Amino acid sequence: MAKHFLHLGFLLAVGALALKAAFMPPRMQASLKPGESAEIDGGVLVLKGFEVPKYRDGRPRQYISDVHVISGMGDVASGRRPKVRHAKISVNHPLRWNGWWLYQSSYDAVYESYTVIEAVRDPFLPMAALAGVFLLLGAALMCKCCFAPGCGAVAQADAKRSIADMIVCVVRFAVAAAVVMLPLFIAGRVLLVKELVPALQSPLLVPHVGAYIIAYAILIFAAFGIGKRFVPFGFFLMTLALVLGALWGKICWGDWWQYDPKEMWSLATWLTFAAWFHFRRNETASRWLLRFGAVMIILTLTWVNFSKLFKGLHSYV
Repeated sequence: MAKHFLHLGFLLAVGALALKAAFMPPRMQASLKPGESAEIDGGVLVLKGFEVPKYRDGRPRQYISDVHVISGMGDVASGRRPKVRHAKISVNHPLRWNGWWLYQSSYDAVYESYTVIEAVRDPFLPMAALAGVFLLLGAALMCKCCFAPGCGAVAQADAKRSIADMIVCVVRFAVAAAVVMLPLFIAGRVLLVKELVPALQSPLLVPHVGAYIIAYAILIFAAFGIGKRFVPFGFFLMTLALVLGALWGKICWGDWWQYDPKEMWSLATWLTFAAWFHFRRNETASRWLLRFGAVMIILTLTWVNFSKLFKGLHSYV
């Protein structure tokens, strides 16, 4: 049953991406100065003001557009007054209006004379949301293996271990712990920085990054033969982080999947451990998939070291 939910969720996600690529949902941008306006689907977007609060070192803390959205302009002749909605649009705080999502996209970084508002309409978003629900449900059902003795061809430890076995176990634990310290160090540097760029100023930062870090720690330990029983729980956390990342992308950038290098690499890592569930009863395949998955995790975590070569939405150095 769990695999069926995973398969259905993955197919729905791929289907939503295929439909978006085939039909290209409407998307438009408007560069506005205070007092200027732009038409959007029968309504009018009026920019009342724009500001760029900054940190003490001069870096932008946020981009904020103060707007009025006027709808019902065509009803003036019938005596109906148009509806006016006042809102402030900033990074991670879009405005939902009449089926559109209005985003603070960019601005004039030199003179700060104008702002760029992006309007996005995604009719396939419900399909993508349903895909996320099925993926989470399937991954959650997998977790029952964590409590089932012998599940997934997990090797059972002998009651008596030789000194050599104990030494091997300690070395494995030490190496795995050293590898796990890398994601913890990276996460610490990100989460402890108070002056975050606008894109990172979201309540989803901690659960998104935290779920990935815990998942990666569990799966790396499993690759070293420690705690294989908890691979399903690590996979669930990875799925949760992936879904939260898609949600964050929709809220911040206007799209839940943009084929960013980090997104694609995280998906490849997820697919590696999804394959593990299909071959986990084969001891050789299970062992090598866990090892390959650990390598994928390390490469994913160290992607920040290559961000100057592979530019993407996740490059913050």
